[in-house]
Amino acid sequence: MQLTSTMKPFEVGDIFLGCTYLNNPDDDHMGDGRIMQFDRYWRPKGTLYTEGTRYFIVGCKMGPDGTLWAFDCHDHITVRVGPDGKQMGSWDLGRSFGSINWHDDGNLLFGEYFIGTEIWKGTSAKMLDSGILGDGNIYKYTPDLKPIEVYDVETAVEPTMFKGVTHSTLHPSGDFITYTTETARRLMRYDLRNNQQMDDLDGYPDADPLDRADKRWFIAPSYLADGRLMCTVADGLRIYAEDGKTIKDIPLPGYGWAQVTPDVDQRYALAANVWTGVAARIDLDKGVITESIDVGFTAPNRSLAGIAVYAGQGA
Repeated sequence: MQLTSTMKPFEVGDIFLGCTYLNNPDDDHMGDGRIMQFDRYWRPKGTLYTEGTRYFIVGCKMGPDGTLWAFDCHDHITVRVGPDGKQMGSWDLGRSFGSINWHDDGNLLFGEYFIGTEIWKGTSAKMLDSGILGDGNIYKYTPDLKPIEVYDVETAVEPTMFKGVTHSTLHPSGDFITYTTETARRLMRYDLRNNQQMDDLDGYPDADPLDRADKRWFIAPSYLADGRLMCTVADGLRIYAEDGKTIKDIPLPGYGWAQVTPDVDQRYALAANVWTGVAARIDLDKGVITESIDVGFTAPNRSLAGIAVYAGQGA
């Protein structure tokens, strides 16, 4: 069946959801790559069916120039969509990148999603020539995607044993990057200026990293412009001060909040739940959901693995 993309030119406040249309009964991460577009009021505007991808679309993020980035980390494909709503040329950068940040020197920082030699049952992923899924590092590239530097960062043990740097966010100073190994017990940081691992911002050193019943773990971090850090956890959204102290815990319904991002008005955040198929706007001061939508994809057919918002070019 021919899939026709209907994504419109971006307008300030537009919300984008990475929600792959899963259609392979033999692989529960495989399907037609899809990014859904809504206006600021959650009214549907269009859909982009991504070219060159075969798996989950993850890590949606808006670049400073208004380009929407996303990743098929299973197949090493980087997706870019211009502000005109048209997909630009996809890149295979040779690794399982799943997140992106823009450094103050104009270069790009990619987090490598996978480590190890064996992915979780039910899906597949491209291997490196060395016979592994990935090294779980952070990679610096020029704006035209030429490799510059590899940051050999620590990752954390988690139950599936194949995840590396799954989510990452750059501190507003550009000095360091905060990142997670999804569903692990550490909220990690790396000093980019001095090229060294920093102390974790938070963690649960007393927890067994392989214990699935103990859901004291971290999922998706994202910095606000004022330096506060948001991070989704098992039962909701946590907000940290710069010193790592918890400012607020906001309970959210259902487990599986896979990505969070500041809204255009940073009194609010936007979050996506991969397990329930719900995306929401959260009032950070009041600690409540103000609006939400259900995209209709819930576990086991879960695929809402990315969320981004357009704040305008140069935002």
